[in-house]
Amino acid sequence: MALIKADGTALYQGAVLDTSEHYWMDGMVSEYAHVWDMENHQFESVNVGYYGADGRDFIGTKVEIEVSKEVARDIIRTLKRRAYEDFCRSVIEKKNSIEAGITAKVVRGRKIPKGTILNVFWVGERPTYNGYGTELIAGCKDKEGNKVWIKAEYLKNITPLKSPKAAERKKYMKWYVKKNTGCLVLQAAKGA
Repeated sequence: MALIKADGTALYQGAVLDTSEHYWMDGMVSEYAHVWDMENHQFESVNVGYYGADGRDFIGTKVEIEVSKEVARDIIRTLKRRAYEDFCRSVIEKKNSIEAGITAKVVRGRKIPKGTILNVFWVGERPTYNGYGTELIAGCKDKEGNKVWIKAEYLKNITPLKSPKAAERKKYMKWYVKKNTGCLVLQAAKGA
């Protein structure tokens, strides 16, 4: 069993993970069931109860928390794929980031010739000229040791960084899955 509507139809069988409530200022209470949608492979919240100040339920849906083995394994598969994509995205961002201690190449601008290689020793923010927001500025040194201040967006990171090892990726993926699933899902996936 899972969600049973007032007319007797059952929804999300074996895919109800948890319930929560929201208390409104007028004394009403909304109850939500957190379910897994097998077609879209994502979590959803379904409104299953709306209680008046007198305790009367206006929706009339009954909820039983239940996670089947197939649903739990689908959740874990989906989260592993998302963790892998997130890990890859973070590695690419790290390799492209401008920070202190890297070597960068000038790709834009007119004061410093394009193609100039600079060593970045400082990165910080300063207010923009129009007064709205801030921009990232990099303090760099050229081959002769002259200090140069340039917008970070005009630079490209050319420092060869090592890619993370497979063990680091597996550790991140394990942490990501554990963080985003509950004990109920992990136990159901094992078949316990």
